[in-house]
Amino acid sequence: MRTRAGSKRRPALDPRSFEGVLDALTGELRARWYSQPLLKQARNVLLRFFAYLRGRRVRDLRAVTEAHVIAYARQIAEARTAKGTRYSVSTQRSYLMLVQRLFRFLESHGAILDDPTRDLVLPSWRKLPRAVLNQSHARKLVACPDAATVRGKRDRAVLELLYGVAIRVGECERLDLRDFDRGRGLLHIRQGKGRKDRVVPVVGQAAVALGVYLDESRPELVKDPRESALFLTAWGRRFGVKRIQDLVRMSAKAVGLDIRVTPHTLRHAPAPGRCECPRGAAAPRPLQRPDDGDLHQGRAQGACRRHGEGPPSRADLEETAEAAAAVKSGPWRPRPSASRCPRPLLFP
Repeated sequence: MRTRAGSKRRPALDPRSFEGVLDALTGELRARWYSQPLLKQARNVLLRFFAYLRGRRVRDLRAVTEAHVIAYARQIAEARTAKGTRYSVSTQRSYLMLVQRLFRFLESHGAILDDPTRDLVLPSWRKLPRAVLNQSHARKLVACPDAATVRGKRDRAVLELLYGVAIRVGECERLDLRDFDRGRGLLHIRQGKGRKDRVVPVVGQAAVALGVYLDESRPELVKDPRESALFLTAWGRRFGVKRIQDLVRMSAKAVGLDIRVTPHTLRHAPAPGRCECPRGAAAPRPLQRPDDGDLHQGRAQGACRRHGEGPPSRADLEETAEAAAAVKSGPWRPRPSASRCPRPLLFP
């Protein structure tokens, strides 16, 4: 039998070896760039499912039926956590989705003939809208740390970065000194969601607070000159995710907010300046509400106007449109450099 040149045959899976199947599944998830927390969760959940099967004297995954899966779903719904409470609906759903992924993986590799989870109905719930911070709440929370102390300057920079740049808490933890280009006002986010890198602008009060932290606070916190982390604890170590979460929660409690605030809540809070570009790039003026007040002065202004340049005129916009039409209709030509404001840049 002739096969395609260079093709690789998938290794055969033994449905009787639970650990071998689990290693193969996690290996495929790792090859698809899944995060380490998800891989750890998948291993823990499936090991618990395998223990349930062994308790039912099921030693072969080919012998698993729909009745086994339904009984396991009922066991999860009735189980208790270490605190004595039942598992939430979202937790039950995530556990059963991992079991579904396991059997779909086996079916795609030809290890089983029928998927016992094909007709499984996952638990669902009506999710209430999440709490969203308005700008007055965000003003109080960001201004909570004492800017006269070393730790207060660090905390202020962390909160300004979470709110003004809208980065994730894990991305904030992984920031290094080399990731911040202070001269150009750019922040390089490495290994973000989906393990993708991106570049974001740091402007306004976020840039000011970060500069104050680098000049006055970080030199006092650093213990080892070889430490590359951007944000440091009082012991000179990297400022971790748990500490950032505690900082946001304690700041919200200190200012009297009666809603649950997390670092991701700050990411979704309205900030009138996130779309600004650093020096040398034109950007559209962001929307500004009448009640913005003096919140983050400079962030609500366009980048061109902030650096002494006026907004692009109608002639500049028409010239940009003509250049774009010429590129679409004919061979590529360099754009004329007669415009007084540079072409807008896109920052993901």
